[in-house]
Amino acid sequence: MGLGALQPGHLIVILAIVLLIFGPRKLGDIGKALGGGLKEFKKGADVGDSSRPATAPSVVATRTCPNCRAAVPQHDKFCGVCGYALGATSGTV
Repeated sequence: MGLGALQPGHLIVILAIVLLIFGPRKLGDIGKALGGGLKEFKKGADVGDSSRPATAPSVVATRTCPNCRAAVPQHDKFCGVCGYALGATSGTV
């Protein structure tokens, strides 16, 4: 009993029921539709969703404001805390 739900005997019974309900002519169309649906689902799952938040925040290089010692992003020209003019950035970004 612990071998799983989809044993070969079960699959044969399911196939027989499907053949009785849909008939052999419709079976190919059903398989084609299921395959196309799975292909579209996989393609949709692979495309990144921009509405989801990023898993890790981006790291921003910072420097210290000489006036108030607050951490300021490297590219900012003014301190966001005290408004001190930082001037040109040192180093490359």
